[in-house]
Amino acid sequence: MLFTKPFKERIRRGEQTLTFRRWRRPQAKPGGLYKLPPKGAIRVASVDVVDASSITDTDARLAGHADREETLAALGDGDSAIYRVAFEYVPSEQVPAPTHLPADEIAQRLRATDRRAKRPWAAAALALIAQNPERRAADLALALGFETAPFKANVRRLKAYGLTESLEVGYRVTDLGHEVLQAIQPAAE
Repeated sequence: MLFTKPFKERIRRGEQTLTFRRWRRPQAKPGGLYKLPPKGAIRVASVDVVDASSITDTDARLAGHADREETLAALGDGDSAIYRVAFEYVPSEQVPAPTHLPADEIAQRLRATDRRAKRPWAAAALALIAQNPERRAADLALALGFETAPFKANVRRLKAYGLTESLEVGYRVTDLGHEVLQAIQPAAE
């Protein structure tokens, strides 16, 4: 889950322990640990679908807004469900170190993914993100000829391997991602 800088600061100070999101399906799960760049993470306690009328001023303040009306304005109109996500801040020193597969094994898996796919994407997406950090997902998807939602789902697969990081706008390739990209680059060309 992404937060802008003012929200991140409130979360780190312990002032914000909720967020409300309009999603078609849950994008977080209870117990999940989500990075809060540049340091720390949040651990999700609960994810519940709520009705807009149930959001209180107290909830709004815990979500970093002045009142209920500001929260509803931030959610905007839409037909997607409103999710109430409760979480706690986890300082960097308490965030478990990621355990990743070796770069050569990830490269092998991505090559296999591209061989099986109707439209190979893994090597091309990783290379495109490396060349265009902090670029909007919609722009990157268009460059590869994908719809935005499927492209984002594919990038989440790369992120699960530890190859990319989500930014406030767009993504960037991690050190491990650059290592894997070097291994699969001939396949990407």
